[in-house]
Amino acid sequence: MICKDIFDAITNKASAYKYSAMTYLDFEDCNNSEILHDGDDFILMQDKSKTPAILHFAANDFEALVKAIACLPGKLRMNFVPKEYAPHLSKIGFTQWAEFVDFWNNDIAKTVSQLNNVHVPEYLSADDCGEAYAISKRCELQSRGYEGQSVEYFASWLEEHNVIIQRSGPAIAGYCCVSIYNEGTTLWVRDVGVDPKHQGKGLGKMLMQQALCYGVQNGAVKAFLAADILNENAIGLFNKYGFFAKEVESELQMVKR
Repeated sequence: MICKDIFDAITNKASAYKYSAMTYLDFEDCNNSEILHDGDDFILMQDKSKTPAILHFAANDFEALVKAIACLPGKLRMNFVPKEYAPHLSKIGFTQWAEFVDFWNNDIAKTVSQLNNVHVPEYLSADDCGEAYAISKRCELQSRGYEGQSVEYFASWLEEHNVIIQRSGPAIAGYCCVSIYNEGTTLWVRDVGVDPKHQGKGLGKMLMQQALCYGVQNGAVKAFLAADILNENAIGLFNKYGFFAKEVESELQMVKR
């Protein structure tokens, strides 16, 4: 495991490398990691607490990084893979896991003005993180690249942000993690999950509407989320509420099984 000071030093150093999967990395996402290599050619950390084990990297010499990865045993996963090096990783057993694209709504006030009868949202409590986790796990791999969230994830998220929920009777049937960032201007829709047995009932639409209203009420003017390029159902929902791909750049994720 690494401590916060080492994490800060490593990620600060990684910011100067040509390629980096550590730009958006939080300490909580990798505090179980082991540093395998820390050089001018590349940095490589491995988190075996996840399945597949996650490799966090930064590299000036990506081919040297690939050679080091080729020697690692077991199931592995990498995020933010440079597309030009995907063939190199394929040669050592990696396959594409997902490709995430950023979607933006640049005028959420306009979108909200067109909504009718949006209910006042209910928010997840710390005591209900286990119930949200259970829904998240039941949604696991319903779309490419989605692995669900942990109880710890929801508890950590609630320390600074909110989770909007929808119920079916007394039980939680869906959730949407929301955050306001970028000096208060931007709503981040981090994760939307609806229990499979309640899908098709419009709960996803309700959560998106409430998320957008949440953004406007908290001063945001635009909103951001990410989706896999093959998740047509989710993209259709996001388009309906004004979210469109801003650019062709994407995050390629690959796994070795």
